[in-house]
Amino acid sequence: MKNLVNCLLILLIAVLALPAKAQNCNEYMLLSNNAQYEILTYNNKDKLESRATYHVKNVNRNNGKVEATIQTKIYDNKDKPVSEGEFTVGCDGGNISMDMRSMMNPGMMEAYKNMEVSMEGDKMLYPGSLKAGQKLEDGTMTITVKDSGSGQTMSTMAMKITDRTVEGKESIKVPAGTYDSYKISQNTEMENRAMGMKMPGMRIQTIEYYVPNIGMVRSESYRNGKLMSYSVLNKVSK
Repeated sequence: MKNLVNCLLILLIAVLALPAKAQNCNEYMLLSNNAQYEILTYNNKDKLESRATYHVKNVNRNNGKVEATIQTKIYDNKDKPVSEGEFTVGCDGGNISMDMRSMMNPGMMEAYKNMEVSMEGDKMLYPGSLKAGQKLEDGTMTITVKDSGSGQTMSTMAMKITDRTVEGKESIKVPAGTYDSYKISQNTEMENRAMGMKMPGMRIQTIEYYVPNIGMVRSESYRNGKLMSYSVLNKVSK
């Protein structure tokens, strides 16, 4: 289950790395064909846990709308490949939409390679403009793991992302540079069931630092007020 939680956090970071503010879809740097960016994740002791690379491919533009495919590759703390896959994003009128189901890839669930894994979720929405005090829409996602032989459900995890709030502006320094960002807080609740039995859940608070036209440059995850891990934008190119 810990592996599944880690996979979900990596997926969440992928979503949050998308652009947060623009006048129109054509201004999003990370929705430009062949744009690349890299995010490093560390634990609360500043030890590298993973490296994730993202490559924007197959960008389609039509009447101000954009749909792009983003290829992902995840590496462990020894820089060994863990998984790879792709997901799609859409942009309309400067607003980003992300279908959580589109991020499903068997490689992300390497620990469950002998099982059937499915994902369902709402579209996560990111407004084309942000301001202090703004409330953003919630999102949900459900992961179901079944035995490939019998079809029996082994475990189910429901993730709810709530209380998404723009706290204000803040200057933030990361390996990729120093940026004027929007600080956004949100809560993530994970409820687990294994073999039909309810298991202890988890509640995580996340603080994100967004930069207009670039996206998330730093993310911090807390549990019970204590830092669990953080991720930073290491480099970006267009």
